[in-house]
Amino acid sequence: MSSSPIGLTPGAIEPWPEDFRDLAFPRAEYDARLKKLRAMMAEAKIDLLYITVPDNVAWAHGFIASWYKANSPMRYPQLYGTAIHVDHDEFIHFDNPTERPVLEKTSVSTDNRYFPSRDGVPNLAFIMAELKAKGWLGGTVGLEYWGYIPNRAISTMFEGAFLAERCRVVDASALVRRARRVKSPAEIACIEKAVEYADIGHRTVIELAKPGMSELELYGETLRAMMKAGSESPALVHSFTSAPVRDGRAVAAGHAMMGRKKIRAGEFLKIDIAGVHYRYHGNVQRGYFVGDPPKSMIDQVHRAAGAFDVFATEVKAGMTVRQVATIMRRYYEQVGLWGEPGWGLGYELGLSLPPDWVGEFYFNIRDEDPLLLDRVIEENMVTNYESMFNTWLVDTCVYRKTGAPFLSTIPLELQGVG
Repeated sequence: MSSSPIGLTPGAIEPWPEDFRDLAFPRAEYDARLKKLRAMMAEAKIDLLYITVPDNVAWAHGFIASWYKANSPMRYPQLYGTAIHVDHDEFIHFDNPTERPVLEKTSVSTDNRYFPSRDGVPNLAFIMAELKAKGWLGGTVGLEYWGYIPNRAISTMFEGAFLAERCRVVDASALVRRARRVKSPAEIACIEKAVEYADIGHRTVIELAKPGMSELELYGETLRAMMKAGSESPALVHSFTSAPVRDGRAVAAGHAMMGRKKIRAGEFLKIDIAGVHYRYHGNVQRGYFVGDPPKSMIDQVHRAAGAFDVFATEVKAGMTVRQVATIMRRYYEQVGLWGEPGWGLGYELGLSLPPDWVGEFYFNIRDEDPLLLDRVIEENMVTNYESMFNTWLVDTCVYRKTGAPFLSTIPLELQGVG
C-alpha cells in the first residue's frame, strides 16, 4: 500500500479472514492460463503485457470488482491493470488501495501495488517506476486498444509513458482474447451451471407470465428466482419485451429493455437471459405467446427450432465456419426459411463483466468473406446459436469432436403462457 492511505480509502483496510475468500478456481487453473498467455506473448514477441479489460484481468487471476471507473471524473483516471512479463512466472497488479479487500477475496494475485494518489500523473509515474525497478521496461509492450478501459485519453497517456521509456508499443487485444477462446473443463462446468440458472428463469416465465403484469414485474420475479438459485448479475441487461403480433409474426423490438408496459393477451414475449456462475454466462432465449398461439406461428417456430437438432449432431469441432454454414444453409433451404429475413449465427460465451457478454469469436452463416469462413471451430469452444427467422430462439453449445450439444432443457417449440 502507499505510505499514507489517508484520502485514498474510506477507512482502515484490514486483511480479510481466509474463510471469506471466494476464488472461482484453484491456483493451478490460473497458473495454466498464465503459462498459456506467456507462450503466446513469446510467439508474438511481446515482452510486457499490460491487461486492463476487466474480463481479461478476471480471467488472468480472478479479480472482480463492482466499479471500474470506466466513465469517472477526468481528474480521477482509471490506470489500474495487470502487468505480465514473458520471462517471469509472477505478475504485478496495480490498483487503488480501496480494492485491497476485493483482491484478497477474489484474486490469486500476491504482488499487488497500490497507487499513491487519485490523480493520473503521479500514478502513471508510479507504475513506470515500479516496472523499471523490476527490469520489465525497454522491450515491446502490449496494450489492449480494443478495450473500453482505458479510454482513448488514458490509453494515450500509457502509450506516451512507455514510449518515453524506449519501449515499442503494440496492440495486444487479439492475443488476450485468443488465449481465452478454448475453455478448460472447469470453465465449461461454470457455463453449464449458468445455463441451469437461465433455465430456472425461463421456467419462472412459463409459470408466472400473465396479462396485466408489467414487463418489469415479470423480470423482477424471474431475476429473484435465478438469484435465489445462485445466479449473479448479468453483464448485459436482460431483454424482457412484450411485442404485438401482426400477420402471424411478432414485431421485431431490437435490444429493448423491460419497462412499465403491461403484458396483454395475444402478444409475444421475447425473453433473452443469461445465467451467470462465477461470471461465466450461459445464454438462453425463447419466445412465448400470451394465450393460445396461432398455428402459423407454431409452424414457423417449429421450422426454426429444427436447426438446433441439425447443429447439435452435424456440427463438430475441427470444422471450418464454411462447413458449418453449408450444413445450416442446406437445412434452412429445406424448410423454406433461407429466403426469409433472419439469420443463423453464434458468438463466443465465457467470463464476462458489464457492459457485454458477447465474446470475440463470432460467425454468421450468411458470411461471404473467405477469411471469416475459413476459421476453424476448436474443441471446447463455447458459443450460443441463434435461429432467428421471425422467431426468437437462442441456446448455448459446447463444441466437441462428436457434435455440438446444447445445454438448455427448455423446449424450443412455441409455448403459450398466461
